Amino acid sequence: MILGILGGMGPLATCEFFKKIIELTPAEKDQDHLHIIIDNNTNIPDRTEYILGKGKDPRIELIRSAIRLESMGVDYIAIPCNTAHYFYDDIVKYTKVKILNMIYETVNFLKANNSGNKDYLLLATEGTYQAKIYDKAFNSSGLNILTPNDKDKKIIMKWIYGIKSSNFNVTLKEFESLINKYMTNKEIPIIVGCTELSFLFEKIKTSKQYFDPLTILAKCCIDLAIK
Repeated sequence: MILGILGGMGPLATCEFFKKIIELTPAEKDQDHLHIIIDNNTNIPDRTEYILGKGKDPRIELIRSAIRLESMGVDYIAIPCNTAHYFYDDIVKYTKVKILNMIYETVNFLKANNSGNKDYLLLATEGTYQAKIYDKAFNSSGLNILTPNDKDKKIIMKWIYGIKSSNFNVTLKEFESLINKYMTNKEIPIIVGCTELSFLFEKIKTSKQYFDPLTILAKCCIDLAIK
């Protein structure tokens, strides 16, 4: 099977996703790894800007990428961008290829592997918060999404755009200072709801419990390929 990665949102997140697939694949030689085609489409407009009513519609470029990958012979497609899943239903209309849904794969993983927790703190873009992408999927499965206040959402957004510009200046102390505001009574698992934040979590090495949809999606891609 050939995996298509609809990437470019952003390039570093796409690279991190590709890296996770390689590292998580049970391979002993080159030929044991997945055959992957990546469309690092940096022409896709900012998803959050559009959702907030301030930017261009990204759907045309998202659909073009999906069609391009299909024409190159991929059997299934992964989208390593949380916010882009707001447009998932629009994209799937234009291709016969299976497109994995990272949000619902995350829900399925949590229900199968983390049944003791019902509440999750979401760290994400303002577009993901505004569109309630995770709220809808989690609530339909009896899980709850908790979100930071508006001020902290702005701080998280600053972290995300900093990572997009290769500015990794978030310290562990700064990160946990924000997170601890929402864990006064108990430790709440974190959902790493932005692929740039996946890279941040790798860098700061927090001891907080978290679940990374990017990693969950990578494992799902591998499982489909080696079945």
